[in-house]
Amino acid sequence: MGLIELYGIALLTLLAMVSALWVISVIVKDASIIDIFWGPLFVAIVWVLLAMGEPLTTKTYLVSLLVTLWGLRLAFHLVSRNLGHGEDKRYQLWRAHGGPNWWLLTYPRVYLLQGAIALVVASPIVAAYVKPEPFTVLNGIGVLIWVVGFTYELLADVQLVQFKANPDNQGKILDSGLWGLSRHPNYFGDALQWWGVAILVVTVPTWWALIGPAAMTAVFLGLSNDVLEKGMNKRHPEYQNYISNTPKFFPIRFGGSHPAS
Repeated sequence: MGLIELYGIALLTLLAMVSALWVISVIVKDASIIDIFWGPLFVAIVWVLLAMGEPLTTKTYLVSLLVTLWGLRLAFHLVSRNLGHGEDKRYQLWRAHGGPNWWLLTYPRVYLLQGAIALVVASPIVAAYVKPEPFTVLNGIGVLIWVVGFTYELLADVQLVQFKANPDNQGKILDSGLWGLSRHPNYFGDALQWWGVAILVVTVPTWWALIGPAAMTAVFLGLSNDVLEKGMNKRHPEYQNYISNTPKFFPIRFGGSHPAS
């Protein structure tokens, strides 16, 4: 199949999923369920393409495996964290200010928007089926980068879960372990995984596979981090001190003494 056909399949898969999820969200009055299904959106794409795409190569099978592991682990983590807690506070705030037609506005503003972002991020998945070339050392490095990112994100999530499970930490900020190296180690690990997937499949003709992880990283560095940190600053006055002493995303200080970026 050609590039347009592959992207068309990915687009239709995403459109079907986000539309179904939107209907469910209206019924249960919880727009935040899209967050739990963020990973499964990509799992659906890889399995639909795997079922319909040709040729099937080492790269397509590896991409399907790695994306599935990433997506299902993330979904399991979010379900175990959010299940039974109702709609996320961010969505509750938007709902409170969204007026009587908020349920309708969530379709383009939340569900179609996230579907569009997912379509851009999915570029490495599509690239795996375009002009297949032999597996190279560079592609192998991509797998190693993915493993590092998967382990990093998993450890960050486990550390946070264990921290929150201790009643003595109520209202405190986790600033040790991976969370002492950067303020969002889970996002950093997530981004590493997508860079790994892109490097696994990238060739000279499919250089655009790198657009996906670049977009994901940009979202993490901008919207996701900023939205979360505004909320943290309101709820935890001491969070500003954490910002002053801990890098935002990359677990390394880039010159100077202030690590906020």
